[in-house]
Amino acid sequence: MKLNQPTAAPGLVVEVLGPVAVVRDGVRVDLPRSRKTRGLLAFLALSARAVGREELCALLWDGASDPKRELRWSLAKIKSAVGPWLEVSDGGVGLVREGLSVDALAFRNQAQQVLSEAQIGQALALWRGAPLADVEVQGQQGFEAWLAAERDALSVLRVQLLKAAVDSAWARPEDALAAARRLVAAEPWNEWGHARVAQLLGRCGRAADAVHYLANARQRLSRELEVPENQLLRALPPTPAAVVAESAHQTLNQRTRRVFCLEPLETSPARGDVSLGALATNGLAAALWRGGTVDVLDGQSLSPASRQRLQPDFVIRGAVCRVGAVGQLSIRCVELHRALIVWTGQFEFAVPDTQKLLQSVRLAADHIDWATRSINLNTNRADELQSRLARARSLASALAPQANALALRLLNEILADHADDPMALALAAWSYAQRAVYNWSNNIDQDRTEARRYAAAATCVGIDDPTCLTTIATARNLIYDGHGAEVLLDRALRLDPHNPEVHVRCGWVSAFAERPAQAMRHFRTAIKLAPLAPGVFNALTGLGVAHSMRGDHIRGIRHMEQALALNPRATWIYRNLVPAYSAVGDRMKAEDGVRALVGDYPKLTVKDVCNAVVLPAATLATMAEGLRRAGLPQA
Repeated sequence: MKLNQPTAAPGLVVEVLGPVAVVRDGVRVDLPRSRKTRGLLAFLALSARAVGREELCALLWDGASDPKRELRWSLAKIKSAVGPWLEVSDGGVGLVREGLSVDALAFRNQAQQVLSEAQIGQALALWRGAPLADVEVQGQQGFEAWLAAERDALSVLRVQLLKAAVDSAWARPEDALAAARRLVAAEPWNEWGHARVAQLLGRCGRAADAVHYLANARQRLSRELEVPENQLLRALPPTPAAVVAESAHQTLNQRTRRVFCLEPLETSPARGDVSLGALATNGLAAALWRGGTVDVLDGQSLSPASRQRLQPDFVIRGAVCRVGAVGQLSIRCVELHRALIVWTGQFEFAVPDTQKLLQSVRLAADHIDWATRSINLNTNRADELQSRLARARSLASALAPQANALALRLLNEILADHADDPMALALAAWSYAQRAVYNWSNNIDQDRTEARRYAAAATCVGIDDPTCLTTIATARNLIYDGHGAEVLLDRALRLDPHNPEVHVRCGWVSAFAERPAQAMRHFRTAIKLAPLAPGVFNALTGLGVAHSMRGDHIRGIRHMEQALALNPRATWIYRNLVPAYSAVGDRMKAEDGVRALVGDYPKLTVKDVCNAVVLPAATLATMAEGLRRAGLPQA
């Protein structure tokens, strides 16, 4: 899936797998708003023959006072869009087939062949949304019947391709699971798809998740279909015939969850530290395990043979001792493949105070979690792709127009080779949303549409990745979908409650929903969790905005100025900072801020800011007034 899909070669492309669209000689053409005209174009594109005028009139203008005049008007509009490809003769009306490409016809041709996995992906990439999405015409029974038949036939073929995508990727459980989730997202009541999801969760080593998923699927299907639960998903579909045998080594190479071996913390029995060691060891295991993103092996009961077979990624060792009334906790985490110490820490506590000991253990677990996240454990798992995605995320996180353009260019290249990569899709959604909200766009509505499209695609395949969910939620929040963003962020927090980026995004969602106190809690949590992270300037900006929303402009200014000090290129912050300066009467700084804004956005107006920024109406009105008073043109 590419970010931009016009065809450079001369010819005519008619797209109906989604809203009807036309690309003529590489340029996307605007179509009339008339649903009948768009419906007529789609009907002609999908017809294998020229169609008589009487048939077209009966199809779309049954009951009209002058159906032939209506037909002539629509044909004139189509002619202006498709040019010489419209052929009108005594024999009827049709589209010239030479140089014509219709996505639905290509989709049908590919779906009816025996396809490789790559060909299945190419065919599914043609699908932009519900077919013929914007051509419904009320009161024309003939056209409605044709439209329903076309949609049903195309949807059936898509389901067949989605099933084929699942089975063709069976030898790679993670990829097959992503394909199965796409199927149930497209067809929520498809029992086969739900059964495959459960099977593949089990093949990925997530047996408990598989049982939970099956129970929820049965309950949901029973409620919606009004069928008893015991009649649903009674037997899982058989294993695909064309399955490539996979070795235990291959399975390990496909592992995405980090595996920790926790060895019992050393103690001194002579000093009576055994109970403290057991308490700290158990607390550390619970703290690591609670996020649901890692697996923890019990080092005490793990035999050498089991250790060799399971191949943990990290080992955690440490000691608890006490000197008088003071206890000391030492912990280190080692990456086993290179014997590399990735984190070490020491803590002190008063010996009777076990709560302070457990607090230190939880803090150590959080540090270990973050220290091990960025380490690439899977040298055989698309290292180049991960490196390119990391580069794209870094560019998108800079929140600067040039970096944004580079990110989109890189993501375009990535998606050309990996059309369904969830992180690439999520980053594309975020990058397009940035263009709209930070006034970097010449067409805000189009960029918001692109952001919605990529966010929807990313959600289908990235629902179990908290980082992906956070990125999607960020995009959705920036395009006025705060409720959708909240749902995704709630899931991300359940999967990874100590992720500072999730808290930053929760903060912005709360700010946009006019909940400044809740926003400040999230922003402060993010800063506390990762005070040196490159994106901390965004948390400081949000904290400043939340303070200003509560009328505390002095604190708001201080935090936003700190954010600008950390990232001077983020001049968009002045959109919020200038109104705060105006509110406290600092006219000089307010005017300087407007000059900084206009320096980077020469044509910026107050109206542009109001169209782009996603804030409550009252806050937006105050913001607009402050910018206007400081000298930013109204329109």
